[in-house]
Amino acid sequence: MKKIFDEIHGYITLNDIETRLVDTSIFQRLRRIKQTSLAYIVYPGAMHTRFSHSIGSMHLANRLAQRFSEEGIISPEEIQDLRIAALLHDIGQFPFSHAIEPIFLSKNISNVFLRDIIISKSSEIQEVFDEFSISSKRILDILHGNSFISSIIDSDVDVDRMDYLVRDSRHTGVQLGSLDLDRLIDTVSYGENKTIIMLEKGLNSLENFYISRLHMYQAVYYHKTILGYEIQLRSIFSELSNYCCPGIFEESFLKNSIESNSFSYWDDEWIFSKLYEGLFDPSIPEELKLKIKNFLDRNGPKVVYEEISFQESESRIEENVIKLTKYGIPEQSIYPFSESIRIIDKQKIRIRSRNKEKSVKEFSSTLLNVIPSVINIRRVYVDHFYAQKARDILS
Repeated sequence: MKKIFDEIHGYITLNDIETRLVDTSIFQRLRRIKQTSLAYIVYPGAMHTRFSHSIGSMHLANRLAQRFSEEGIISPEEIQDLRIAALLHDIGQFPFSHAIEPIFLSKNISNVFLRDIIISKSSEIQEVFDEFSISSKRILDILHGNSFISSIIDSDVDVDRMDYLVRDSRHTGVQLGSLDLDRLIDTVSYGENKTIIMLEKGLNSLENFYISRLHMYQAVYYHKTILGYEIQLRSIFSELSNYCCPGIFEESFLKNSIESNSFSYWDDEWIFSKLYEGLFDPSIPEELKLKIKNFLDRNGPKVVYEEISFQESESRIEENVIKLTKYGIPEQSIYPFSESIRIIDKQKIRIRSRNKEKSVKEFSSTLLNVIPSVINIRRVYVDHFYAQKARDILS
């Protein structure tokens, strides 16, 4: 048994199985991957890691599991499997998390794909599983949604989101909304197809959960400056990889790195090492070196056009990009961005009141009815030295 002091949840106890998993090099890698990618560029305190988040998620999963166990819903064996699944849910995350992930997604490689290979193929993980008779299939079934308890880790109101909303808020200093984890854990349940079932007495905690989620998306996860630097790093790494590591986007390369345990050292610091190597490599084009310097010196791209809405609307991104290129802004210095982010799926929420379940629409006295379902964010960024010219063009 081992106790870890967590700044969010206090002391968290790991049993022998979990201690062995945490001690593997492939799990220790998560200490070197920041939870919020490049958010520290705007919020200097946002240096927390996927390591602490993974342990926090396991702790919250255990709290929910203990409640369900007392209600006779899940067994002790399922609790242990759930704890392991929560602990390992992020083990396949990319360096800098979502900053470079889209490059891999374009090659049909996701962090879920990597996670599944690690759980099923990593010799370190398998050694622990074999020693304690843990089935990797059972763990993957939970993570793939093939179990009732899957919703505890992956649903609209899961322990992953509960932990990172509180943790990210603490480390960024963004105190928007108030998330009562104790009340939420005490009153939430799950139905078929990841339906959220909330007791009426816990409605305020659920409302605050979604309000906090909306605020964090606006203030942190899609903050215009943070997102700009993520786009910049993505652009740099996509080009730099042609020189430093051309095979890194191949499925076979990543599988081999997992099976050989070299994946354990593919982290944020590895990305930085490639940036530094690129600066002093005579084969790297000067234009790419300038991009690397601008990134390291915090001279990131600037927003010259932005649309934020809570309903569908016609986008002007394409016409603005055409306008910028027409008047002399190089295409490679323009970074359009468009995404529709789901905040709440009201169809999957049921409210239990006096032993009857109602939909959100049938329960008129809740803020859930007015929280926007999606937020649409559309921006055009340009490299900082073209910013004023681009603004003049679009004004």
